[in-house]
Amino acid sequence: MAEAGRGERNRRLATRPVVTGIGPIASSGVGNEEFWAGLLEAPQGPAPLHDPSSEGIPSPPFHLRRPSRERVDEVLGGCGLLDLPDDPELRLGAAAAALALADARIEGGGSDVGLVMTWEAPGMERLLRALWSRLGSAAPADWSGAPEEVLGSFYDGLRDPVYASQSFIHLHLLSKALGIHGPSLFVNNACASGLYALDAAAGLIESGKARVVIVVAAESPVFPGKHLWFTEAGLASRDGWLRPFDRDRSGLVLAEAAAALVVEPLDGALARGVRPHGEYLGGGFNQEGWKVTIPDFSRPWHEDVIRSACARAQVETGSIDAVVAHGAGTGLSDAYEAKGITAVFGKRPGRPAVTSLKGHFGHALGASALLETAALLLGLGKGTLPGTAGFRSEDPKLDLVPSTRAVSGPLARVLKVANGFAGFNAAAVFERTPS
Repeated sequence: MAEAGRGERNRRLATRPVVTGIGPIASSGVGNEEFWAGLLEAPQGPAPLHDPSSEGIPSPPFHLRRPSRERVDEVLGGCGLLDLPDDPELRLGAAAAALALADARIEGGGSDVGLVMTWEAPGMERLLRALWSRLGSAAPADWSGAPEEVLGSFYDGLRDPVYASQSFIHLHLLSKALGIHGPSLFVNNACASGLYALDAAAGLIESGKARVVIVVAAESPVFPGKHLWFTEAGLASRDGWLRPFDRDRSGLVLAEAAAALVVEPLDGALARGVRPHGEYLGGGFNQEGWKVTIPDFSRPWHEDVIRSACARAQVETGSIDAVVAHGAGTGLSDAYEAKGITAVFGKRPGRPAVTSLKGHFGHALGASALLETAALLLGLGKGTLPGTAGFRSEDPKLDLVPSTRAVSGPLARVLKVANGFAGFNAAAVFERTPS
């Protein structure tokens, strides 16, 4: 019996999911080196004003952080993916996946390679641009004709983007581009999506259904609709600064970004001679089922996912060295998150150190959790995490002061937390791979 128990334990350790490839794309940089260097530089000012008229959309300028399109096209061109459809999120996701695969030293796909994708509204940016163009220049002048004739005229040029707004099309297109023929999933759990997607990938690895899984997230909120919605809801920053947990925080700053992670079992990585960036030990997840934009303070939802993540990772909360917070920079969300973190680790915790990364590159919505996990994993290998950009004044109501300096020292285990609209909460524990 003891021998059988040791064998099962060794099997679980061998199949423990590890991350061997990272591909970040953000305003702070494209690719691991550029991205990390950008995180170490303090933002020089508020998010730059982006004029959507450059996209053919006549609208007042608004705050949006964007990566270099030239660098993204350079990555796509380097791996022969420039002919992908003109869908901004698909192209960003494909470039991030290519970067992650190169980092993991994996060439080609196969039937044992899986794909998990996540973003909030697949194909919507492409569709909105097409609709805007059609309404502005080619809407039927006379709506009194036969219905099929009117609709046929109006939908010229719209059929493809309407159909391509379905998530399975994006799974198909990216799988085809990368030669992936294993299991594939699309995940949409708002701003917590990245951690949900990573946990799904880990499940595919642990169950033996895939040898390698690529997790991809992308967002391109260039069309002004989302910005206007957040502004009207009082959730958009009034001065262009995203200030996590700050007394004067006024809202989020949207970001166009993407990230990809390559996940595989530990024994597979070691057999290929690849040292993982870190190990995924386990995650906790719940759904409040209350309001869409307002978190439920009446129950300890956020605290519960942290404790659940540590329990599933089989680690004590006291062994966590740092927390990478969600830190959306909005009034209620930050207060809700601070309540959960301090319930687990104590008020104004000295350890673990708490940092938030959105002040560096903005809020990438459905891609935010995976992008911040990419930064976390890069930091694990370097023994440091970037400090919280944008924070300047303590909020006495929160009992939480994030670190504005780089979090250094022995970083063996780091917790990532995320909470999204519609009550999605998530937390995940990562561990540095021993040398």
